[in-house]
Amino acid sequence: MKLIEARVNGNPRQVSTKFGEKSVMDVVTADGQEIAIWRPAGDREVMGRVNGERVSIAIDSKGKASLVEHASNSSAVGLATTGPAVTLPFEAEMKLKQQMGFQTEPEPQPSRAAEIADYIQRLGKLYGCCLTTAKTIPATGILEAPEIKDIATTIFIQTVRHFDL
Repeated sequence: MKLIEARVNGNPRQVSTKFGEKSVMDVVTADGQEIAIWRPAGDREVMGRVNGERVSIAIDSKGKASLVEHASNSSAVGLATTGPAVTLPFEAEMKLKQQMGFQTEPEPQPSRAAEIADYIQRLGKLYGCCLTTAKTIPATGILEAPEIKDIATTIFIQTVRHFDL
């Protein structure tokens, strides 16, 4: 199991899943990896976090991430505190780690243009498949090319909607 420091990315939220309501919190590690932490609905440890807050997460041997819980001041009624903990902003912490020789640069991400070009190519291949399918429908033997194109476009749109492409 690995213990990793991360920062909350956005505010935690409640989502509906096929398994019921869940609380989810997105975090970003020092190396830029984005991880979602899933907990039961209304979980105080997750829902009490704010954007930018530093948290500790544990990643097990299967790659599942979980939040390392800490006793908060609100749950530690009657316990004396020694004062607020000193924390660095996330960017300052990364700079300090870099000065100490730790690798803090995230792996290079593919450019947005390359991602868009790949998506367009995949959609083009999907449309070609839809056009081939539309031509093989028995009723299309009596239809003109524009009508076959319209059928292919309908198949394409319905496929994209159905599979959330």
